[in-house]
Amino acid sequence: MSNTDPDQSKWAAYASIYFIDSDADGRQDSSEVCRVSGKIDAVRLPKEVYFAERVMQNEEPDIHIIGHWTYPANTTKTMNVIANHVDSVEFFVNGVSRGKITQPENGYLYAFPNIAFTPGTIKAVGYKGGVAVTQHELKTAGAPAAIKLTLHTAPGGLRADGEDIALIDFEVVDASGQRCPTDDARVDFTWNSTGRAVSATGPAVWRGGYNSGKTNSTNNLYLNTEGGINRVAFRSTPMPGTFTVTAKREGLQPATITIDSKPVAIVDGLTQEMPQTLSPAARALPVDRK
Repeated sequence: MSNTDPDQSKWAAYASIYFIDSDADGRQDSSEVCRVSGKIDAVRLPKEVYFAERVMQNEEPDIHIIGHWTYPANTTKTMNVIANHVDSVEFFVNGVSRGKITQPENGYLYAFPNIAFTPGTIKAVGYKGGVAVTQHELKTAGAPAAIKLTLHTAPGGLRADGEDIALIDFEVVDASGQRCPTDDARVDFTWNSTGRAVSATGPAVWRGGYNSGKTNSTNNLYLNTEGGINRVAFRSTPMPGTFTVTAKREGLQPATITIDSKPVAIVDGLTQEMPQTLSPAARALPVDRK
């Protein structure tokens, strides 16, 4: 890919050895349990490099500002922009142009040095043939005000088969609901099921999450945000039911989410797929509680 000979510098695709941070190659078990060169982290949340790779491999004009725009006063730094299929990139701070670059570094990187932080909005605009064809905008986040929860399940919801997983993103957001990208502090979790703690005898089991570079951070009832967000997991049990999850931190508005673990037919100890093409009678097969 770095060969400058036009007859030899041809390539057909990009392959990442590790797309996801994972427990591999004997990581430093006393400090970091995952290889951290992935494009998304160990709980499948995208990193900045994920968006950079998206831009670099997009067949259409695309652009992404690396990082955020929430800094201490008197901060001055280089703002890096990744762009593809454009002739130039212009950078704006609160509507004022801070320059236009026509020659990227390494084909994709447009670096704008000495950008002084001013609260508000930054925008990168990519031009082709003098016409704006792509842009990306970031805004300064306010003070942390609340916790936000987002549930992820497979299509059809959480299955009570003893192995399905519900993922919950927890974010710290400002008063307008924007993520606070510099937040890195503890969030505590509680949950219940019809008034009792969720356990192996209830509809789900807490599996928690982890903090990169922090020992003994797995499976606790608390976790720090990383860049204002992190993710925790619940595993289903063979018992269907509804449970609620609450995330809280002193000084922030807490958040609660309700999860319904749906019944799954079990025949001879094996869970059965229940596609919508099955007859109503087949979909109504009883669940083996044994």
